[in-house]
Amino acid sequence: MRRHTIPQKIYFFLGSLVISVFSLMPILWIISTSFKKSEDIYAFPPQWIPRSPTLEHYISVLNNSSMMRYFLNTVIISTASTVLALIIAVLAAYGFSRFRFKGKKLILGAILFSRVLPRVALIIPFFIILRRLNLLNTYPGIVMVYLIIGMPITIWLTKGFFDNIPIEIEESAVLDGCGPLTILFKLIVPIAAPAIGAVGMYAFILSWNEFLLALALTTDISTQPISIGLAYYKLEFGISWGNLMAGSVLMSIPAVIVFTLFQKQFVSGMMSGSVKG
Repeated sequence: MRRHTIPQKIYFFLGSLVISVFSLMPILWIISTSFKKSEDIYAFPPQWIPRSPTLEHYISVLNNSSMMRYFLNTVIISTASTVLALIIAVLAAYGFSRFRFKGKKLILGAILFSRVLPRVALIIPFFIILRRLNLLNTYPGIVMVYLIIGMPITIWLTKGFFDNIPIEIEESAVLDGCGPLTILFKLIVPIAAPAIGAVGMYAFILSWNEFLLALALTTDISTQPISIGLAYYKLEFGISWGNLMAGSVLMSIPAVIVFTLFQKQFVSGMMSGSVKG
């Protein structure tokens, strides 16, 4: 038995190592390029480690007032859509998890089906609706779209976590005279806090990295996120690779910070959703 186990572990380790290296190479190349001088970016053979590291590209991006505006737009849109997504997901998921009503399975299926649709197919309907509501190129409009895109997964994930919380806990609270909202916000939400944090992190990163919908539904710097702003480093006579890579690194930092701060909650939340209580 041991003879078969050791080779399997070696193969698993080597396979994991290859996949990890393959996944990290683009990220390492982006970071490396962001510290290169402009003339070294096109050097051949390519330089993984810059000969003369420089911060000129980062300084250029940070001194660009337009990029700071794009960054502020992204923070506002991502934060607002995440908060609203969590509020709606908690309320909807609790209703689906604890109450019985006609059409429950049909509604849940419809919510999940809306996530299956490709985003390209939704651009024109979203554009027409926002234009008729005078919400095109506005914060409320883009937040509403992000909310619709992320809501199916957030509701389904949150419902899965609530399903694993024993109903007996709520029955005891009912005997003490607690109503549904009191039970939800003072009992269920604190118990499911790690899971809700995991859902919130997912919703935040989804909104932070969105590009296609933002490109179609925003038209100027007043509401465009940084994912759109980085595209403007594609100039008439080429691409400003140094600034583009530096901006990409800076754009990734908030998402990395969020994941790092809530990593334990994310793992705990995923585990609580995968084990039937």
